Amino acid sequence: MWTVVYVSQAEQKASELAKLLEKSKIISRVRHIKCDADDGCFEVLVPQTELDMAQDLIFETDL
Repeated sequence: MWTVVYVSQAEQKASELAKLLEKSKIISRVRHIKCDADDGCFEVLVPQTELDMAQDLIFETDL
């Protein structure tokens, strides 16, 4: 099951995180969703089994 680990209004920021996760051997994907912003929001998702590793990486890199 896929789990959301990050939400951003900036597509570039979500893509940067996905690339960082990939470099760390963590599977991820970016999904465009509708939200209050004109352009929508972007979710970064990871498999539930890799959630802890992804969260640790996000905290370590201050994203």
